[in-house]
Amino acid sequence: MWFFIIKAHSLAKERNLRRDAWTAQPAAPWSGEPSHVRRSDPDKGRVARLHLLSRGKVAVAQVLTRRQLLTTLGLGLGAVAGLRLWRSRAFAPAERQRLLHVKGQGPKAWLQQLPKGWVAQSRSTMEHLAAALQTEAVDLAMVGEAWLPHLRPQLQPFGAPELLEPLLKAAQDPAVLGGGVTAAPVALPWAFGSWVMVFRNQPDWVERSRGEGWSLLAAEALQDAWILPASPRVVVALALQSLGASANTTNLASMPGLAARLAAVVGRARAFDSRHALTRLVNGHGSAAVVPSWTVVPHLLRDQRLVAVRPTISPPLLNWQVLVRPRRAGPIPTPWLQASTKGGILNGLLQAGFCPPLPMEALQPQLARQPAATLLHPGDEAMARAETLQPFTPEQQAQVQQVWDEAMGERLHGAGAGKAA
Repeated sequence: MWFFIIKAHSLAKERNLRRDAWTAQPAAPWSGEPSHVRRSDPDKGRVARLHLLSRGKVAVAQVLTRRQLLTTLGLGLGAVAGLRLWRSRAFAPAERQRLLHVKGQGPKAWLQQLPKGWVAQSRSTMEHLAAALQTEAVDLAMVGEAWLPHLRPQLQPFGAPELLEPLLKAAQDPAVLGGGVTAAPVALPWAFGSWVMVFRNQPDWVERSRGEGWSLLAAEALQDAWILPASPRVVVALALQSLGASANTTNLASMPGLAARLAAVVGRARAFDSRHALTRLVNGHGSAAVVPSWTVVPHLLRDQRLVAVRPTISPPLLNWQVLVRPRRAGPIPTPWLQASTKGGILNGLLQAGFCPPLPMEALQPQLARQPAATLLHPGDEAMARAETLQPFTPEQQAQVQQVWDEAMGERLHGAGAGKAA
């Protein structure tokens, strides 16, 4: 800093001397003896003295005025500030692109391979992640397909059609891509799972589930046993499948037996929990649970008490993990996305319970090595008839809410009657 101040001082002194040469009165001739010559200066308060020394050399002593001092300091400080700004820009790291995911739902093996310049960050819940998309600079986000209608106004078309082309037909569903029938897709489905039943130390129930399917949810023998998803939509869909109907049936009022079946299913539940269902089950707070397959696959080898079953008498009811690009997001890391379907990265995804939505042949030999291969991928034929829950209109949502409220009312009434007895 002092270097710039001294340099600026020297430049100011040189400039003033040149001005003095034009404004000073003629100096007296040298007489061989020291003499002082006072010169006038256009700037008031500034006095310059010339000292004639013995060897004929002239030394200049200049007294700085307040204006000159401030100018000099200003030049020096400005130069230092400029240098610091240049150094900060020259050596500061470039801003990194960000990928957000819900804590515990991001496959580490894949996220650790993000290209240079990217960073993965988690949020505790999907609600917090959705809020972050509104207020923070985010380039990619991992979300469930059920969130797409809510997030769509904040998203841009995903692009990269070459990544969508090889996916299964089920992955081309507008409910999965989030773009509607004609609009451009806003999501890239990178993994899928299916709703499964998980039992803890219940071999008899495991055997029954394979023959009875989702109707086992209503079995009297499993009273107060089930931990069901905290989603009326999902529970109603499972009740519909247990009756042999489509999970996306819309005219619920005319569906024979739905009210009674749903009331029975809701009545058998011990708890409704989408976030900690598996933890409850492992800790003994229930004997069976309904969860997405990708949440339980990593636990099956570690906990021999657990057995997961996907009913085969009904079409697989799928749930999806998709990537979305908020508005103003940066470029897509295409090579990183392509790597998820190959080699060690694919093997890591499968072990974590995440299966890319590709034909079985494209996932070999990694898929065949997985102990839970049939849970990860039900097969191409089963996937051709699989169902994904479609977005509801407000009227359809009102129907679901109505049948749900009626079923919950019966549950509460039955609980009250039991206490009274």
